[in-house]
Amino acid sequence: MAALGEKWLENLDQSKETRTKLHFYFHDNSAGEHRSVWVVAQSEITPTSPTHFGLIYMVDNLMTVGPDPCSQVLGRAQGSPGFADLHNTAFAMGLNFVFTEGKYKGSTISVLGRNPITEKVRELPIVGGTGVFRMARGIAITSTYFLDEATNNVILEYTLYVTHYPSV
Repeated sequence: MAALGEKWLENLDQSKETRTKLHFYFHDNSAGEHRSVWVVAQSEITPTSPTHFGLIYMVDNLMTVGPDPCSQVLGRAQGSPGFADLHNTAFAMGLNFVFTEGKYKGSTISVLGRNPITEKVRELPIVGGTGVFRMARGIAITSTYFLDEATNNVILEYTLYVTHYPSV
């Protein structure tokens, strides 16, 4: 196993950085048959906090080419967003985009940062990746495409601008 990484690292000097733009949707389902969001913890002040401070979720959301959940599947968005701001509604979010289909199958992109979810457009840092996206960095731009307030099911639109070294 280590030899694979070492061979890639030895060839890194011969590689050129690549920039990739990705666009997709993920389906954050808090209710229903295809539920993908679960509460895993909360603090003692969460029930009285206007910003839901301390509420932590675990997600395993479907990632698709289009906003329709029946559109082409790309993979899963997996991680744990948690409300981390006492004064404004914002997540501290660790999220992995896991590609299970298509040309990026087997690769991941990791996002870690603050997501002020009440803002129309948000920017999150890309902090790493695997496979095609080794040594990834960049930004993820997200917005809420659709929100069902009755069920709290959400469709999020993402555009990623990724700088990375491809597998050699």
